[in-house]
Amino acid sequence: MRTIRLLGLSFFIAFLTGCSATNTRDYVEPSSVAYEIEEDTDISDPTAIQEGIAVIKRNLEYAQNENIEQYITTIVNSAQVSTKTELSEFFDLYDMEHTILGIRILEQDANEMLIQVEQQSVAVHTAEEAEPYRDHVSLANHTITKENEQWKIAETVMTETFFIE
Repeated sequence: MRTIRLLGLSFFIAFLTGCSATNTRDYVEPSSVAYEIEEDTDISDPTAIQEGIAVIKRNLEYAQNENIEQYITTIVNSAQVSTKTELSEFFDLYDMEHTILGIRILEQDANEMLIQVEQQSVAVHTAEEAEPYRDHVSLANHTITKENEQWKIAETVMTETFFIE
């Protein structure tokens, strides 16, 4: 069975444990961001791609707004209980700002797609008892799958992390 590494777990824990990066990036003001969707594959169903991107955008919006009930609706059913527990603890410690900087479509078939999102994650408030959060930009590779006729995030693998100086 494929290990499900969702945004809520792999993304946040990696940076709390102090992983290192050789490159850094500057903070990008969210209001100044403009991007086009890039395609590394032939798009057979543009509507499905737009639906997959919409799921990712809602996922990040719900994470930023700390709306755990809505957040878990964007991920596969098998990951909802554990993700809800883990993210609830995270939301108690950190208030986050998530900004999409770019989107690339890597793969698509009838029931699954791989969408890479360059995203910036910044802690706008940290609880006193929390470990310092390392603001960063990283590539989030989202596997989006169809579950009960709805597109859901099945897995997110974070790569190429750049810490914000």
